[in-house]
Amino acid sequence: MLPWFSIGTAGMSNGLCSAAVEATAKHMSETAFEHTGARLRDLPQLRARLAEMSARATQARALLGYTVGELEKPNDFTPLYVLEARLSSIQAAIDVTDLAMKACGGAAFSKQLPVERLFRDARAGWVMAPTADHLQDFIGKALTGLPLF
Repeated sequence: MLPWFSIGTAGMSNGLCSAAVEATAKHMSETAFEHTGARLRDLPQLRARLAEMSARATQARALLGYTVGELEKPNDFTPLYVLEARLSSIQAAIDVTDLAMKACGGAAFSKQLPVERLFRDARAGWVMAPTADHLQDFIGKALTGLPLF
């Protein structure tokens, strides 16, 4: 049960990352300052945040994809990859949605954007068992040769 739950919640977290990147890019492309007409996408620091969001999301998705491939022909490292994929994905969702809130500014709190809801949903994975703290402990045990349970 644990591997499939971990893979499923990692996939959910990756979906939150993708949705946050998409919503942020759309907001930055469509929103302009009234006094200058410049769009948010014209600000290099906001583009840098968006780039960081995208790269972090891609990293987590790549590890998840690799892990799913490992599940087809499991080996001794497969359980470790499953734990790491879940941890990486839920941490990515936290990181990416936090950056989305910063990039979208006050509008991120409005119901017009999905960003605030994505931000809250990302935190659910952090506290669902096995929690991020448990995952870190399990990974540390696996890496040092201790039994997980």
